[in-house]
Amino acid sequence: MLGALVVLVLDLYTALQTPSHLRRTISEYGLGAQQWVFSIGVVLLAFGSALTLAAALRHRLTRPTSAASICLTLWTVGLVAVVAVPKQDWSNDASLSVGGTIHRLGAAVAFVSIPVAVFLFSRPWIRDAVWAARARITLGLSMLSVVTLLPIVYALVAGATGPRPWYRVVTLGYVERVLVVAEVIALISLALWVWAAERRSVHAVESQKIKASQRV
Repeated sequence: MLGALVVLVLDLYTALQTPSHLRRTISEYGLGAQQWVFSIGVVLLAFGSALTLAAALRHRLTRPTSAASICLTLWTVGLVAVVAVPKQDWSNDASLSVGGTIHRLGAAVAFVSIPVAVFLFSRPWIRDAVWAARARITLGLSMLSVVTLLPIVYALVAGATGPRPWYRVVTLGYVERVLVVAEVIALISLALWVWAAERRSVHAVESQKIKASQRV
């Protein structure tokens, strides 16, 4: 995914300049001079995700009303919300604004939706004669994504039951980056699977045309 690559390059460049920046959330790029780079990367990722879903529906790998399609749509919408409504700048306002709430909800929806989407997409195909191998790999990557969510779940629980706020229980920047990498890898696996279905469909059409021409 080109969008993921753009954000990765931005993050690596910033980390080389200021290693401590990795302790901050990825969304903070939306508040600085690199906002346009961050926005382009996330929008491209959302666009690629939408194309992946459209291709999957076209080749009947899932249904429009399936939970997998709905979750992948929520992931895309969440990404758009993250860009459309930037992260709240806590240095200027100590209270959570409406925009900050929308951004936080968009990020939460995106982070939770994509591993669920990939899992639900893969599960029906794990015993399929054609797609079993790809389905199992993609399913495994979705489960890895779920595992990377656990530190945030732990932080939320600890924050709700302990004296520290949840975002200080773990180093959120590090945890978020591990989570994003795992989720994007799972999404890429899904996209490659859909691309393979696209190529298989094209080859099948070409074979039918060749057979038809040979009968003439």
